[in-house]
Amino acid sequence: MAALQEQALSGGGPRGTNRLPRAFRLRRQRLIRPLFDRSRTDVGTIAKGCVRLLYRIVPRCEVGVNVPVQVGFSAGRQARRAVVRNRIRRLLRETYRLHQHPLVALFRNRSDTLTLMILYRADPAAARECIRRDLPRALQRLTEQLKNTLLEG
Repeated sequence: MAALQEQALSGGGPRGTNRLPRAFRLRRQRLIRPLFDRSRTDVGTIAKGCVRLLYRIVPRCEVGVNVPVQVGFSAGRQARRAVVRNRIRRLLRETYRLHQHPLVALFRNRSDTLTLMILYRADPAAARECIRRDLPRALQRLTEQLKNTLLEG
């Protein structure tokens, strides 16, 4: 397991760096719940088109795994059927996996972890075009915003 994490972090391996290992998935309630707590001041949000990003920087000891970024995906309330929700989450995962590199590089050598939740907030029928258009722009905006705040602090 540790070898796979190191391989994913270093960019080595036969599949390159376009992997999204299980350790990078946000699954613990104690890390997810604070992202949706509106009274917290350490949670940031970015909305771009049909996608909303909720993020928080957490010490790695609190996460429990030595990874730079942990990310979760949600399809939103309009996707009522399980088949549709799963398809939207699959599209979100795939698009994030292809555009994750700047975020991972930003937190690779830091002592904290970025916890990120990606939410889809539009009509499920337009999910494919909307996610492919808006998620890369939202991730780019998040990277720029985090670069600025990390350089200041």
